Amino acid sequence: MNRAYWNRMAGRYEDEIFSVLAHDRAGLIAGIVRRYGKKNQTATDVGCGIGYFLPLLARHFRSVLAVDLSSRCLAKAQAAHPRLANVAYRAVDLAKPGARLPPADFALCVNVAIAPSLAHRNRLLDATCRHLRRGGHLVLVVPALESSFLADFRLIEWNLRDGMQPDRAVRGGFRAYRPTGNPRAHEGVVRIDRVETKHFLKEELEILLANRGLRTLQVEKIEYPWTSEFARPPRWMQAPFPWDWLFVAQKA
Repeated sequence: MNRAYWNRMAGRYEDEIFSVLAHDRAGLIAGIVRRYGKKNQTATDVGCGIGYFLPLLARHFRSVLAVDLSSRCLAKAQAAHPRLANVAYRAVDLAKPGARLPPADFALCVNVAIAPSLAHRNRLLDATCRHLRRGGHLVLVVPALESSFLADFRLIEWNLRDGMQPDRAVRGGFRAYRPTGNPRAHEGVVRIDRVETKHFLKEELEILLANRGLRTLQVEKIEYPWTSEFARPPRWMQAPFPWDWLFVAQKA
């Protein structure tokens, strides 16, 4: 998922990329931004894409820096929000060694640190955490590995209810397109629509943030309907629902 990939994706972003903002039915992210937003402080939207969160951030901070790898996504974000006078746009590859951002009091990073490469993720997280001022807050949203396994379990349950024998129920279903299974499951790397995507354990995130000088203040689940995993889930498939992890952390 390099710059060329995201530049190509910009034109069909709304159709291809899952919108956390649109599916955050409990309004968790908006509530956190309202809680920590201050009109005398600055914020960074790390990996802003086409700018879904920019109006929210612009209302609660003096200035906002919209950062993305893709210049085409940034152009689309700017075109969508021409009246946000306190938002600046910058194309930066935060996974490049030595990448830096101007200091900020608040950072929002939603499903950005998800590359399959450990080195890529580490550099991106390093740059994101490094640019926060002391006392600043990071809101980090990432796919939950536990949720991925829950979806697999639910699929097996569905197959069994449809009369499949246990061995076939385990092998069948929407994850069967993995031709060699899931050889990187021990890394938390799961293929979604044939794209390898890093998923995280709750405890893993706590350690990663602590190692970068951030103290976890709040952990939440952003829950989504089962239609986010299956095209036509059966009616009996209800809670527990799939989710992303949402972390709020403060820099010491």
